[in-house]
Amino acid sequence: MNTNLAPTLKHFNGDYWVFWFKTSNSYSVVQPDFNLLLETYLESKTPNQFTATLSNHINVSESRTIAETLYSYLKDSNIPYITPQISSVTLNPSNRNILKQYTFGDRTIQIYYSSEAVAKVIHPAIAHYFTKTPISAGTTFDIYLDNDNLYLFKDQQPLISASKYNYHKIQGKFIMHLLCALHDKEEQDWIGTIHGSTITDGNASMLFVGQSGKGKSTLCTLLALNGFYLLADDVSPLLSENKHIYYNPSAISTKAGAFDLLKPLVPNFETLPLVTFNKSKGQLKYIPSQKPEQDHYPCRAIILVNYTPGSNTKLETVSIKTILETLIPDSWLSPDPKHAQQFLDWLSTQKLYQLTYSDTKSVTSEISTLFKQLS
Repeated sequence: MNTNLAPTLKHFNGDYWVFWFKTSNSYSVVQPDFNLLLETYLESKTPNQFTATLSNHINVSESRTIAETLYSYLKDSNIPYITPQISSVTLNPSNRNILKQYTFGDRTIQIYYSSEAVAKVIHPAIAHYFTKTPISAGTTFDIYLDNDNLYLFKDQQPLISASKYNYHKIQGKFIMHLLCALHDKEEQDWIGTIHGSTITDGNASMLFVGQSGKGKSTLCTLLALNGFYLLADDVSPLLSENKHIYYNPSAISTKAGAFDLLKPLVPNFETLPLVTFNKSKGQLKYIPSQKPEQDHYPCRAIILVNYTPGSNTKLETVSIKTILETLIPDSWLSPDPKHAQQFLDWLSTQKLYQLTYSDTKSVTSEISTLFKQLS
């Protein structure tokens, strides 16, 4: 059969097989029975041989349907991955209308924005690092809007362009290259940037994932106010060299639904500016948090967050399928086979949980206990 369509990498995790397809740079989670059928299909020389192999168990018509389903699955899993290219775009200096500088320890970067509206895409998340004193900057970024497209440059070299409605792509690319500038890395040094927030106790870390509105950022804010440190909000960078999650200096983005809960807990909450990107996102506030002592920590667990009003705090194990269905869609993962193998290996070392909570005191206690258990 056409083995060119076979998964490039396979890893058994818990009760599931996780596949990675190099052509599409995509991951798929399947049950053992499906994996067995797929192996039989790929080992068969022809579709007729495959149906003959199954004939002792099911009729020919059903086996043909299975063969067609497997072929469609493989075909859909091998849609080519295309790296965005904007190499022909040159920087337009006339869009350098606003200059802001940011100091991170001993590193200073500067960003030119074309307007205050464009600045909202990047500035609020790192506003607590803004400096009014002119300093010689090591890295210069440009971000501007032209014909409803946003463009991002680093040291006058194009990084990415995207529709203004897909501004999150600009945010993600910027964070990646900010991390490179702060940690002396290149983009190819990272396994990926995972869509999730990471908390550390100063020894190890835990990655919190969840759909928008499920209380991920609110929980991380609460933990950061109760003895823990925010390592990364929303974008958690995973380095190839040591498989550690690295510090992302972005502040915690919180939605309006959490304002009443956080107002009495966060110092000077009322003075934090309101930020609106679009109507669907609503109003946001960015809450700065104290930087942890180290720039990176090993991750011990991935926790799917589910805030449910009135619920008891409940921490229970979940499958890799449940975790990856949430983690994969909005994460960037390297297309390098070495990094894909590292990602699969890293996943196998993680404890996987789902956390349901509403009470702030009990959820903090639950996470504290889990850190001690996994240390």
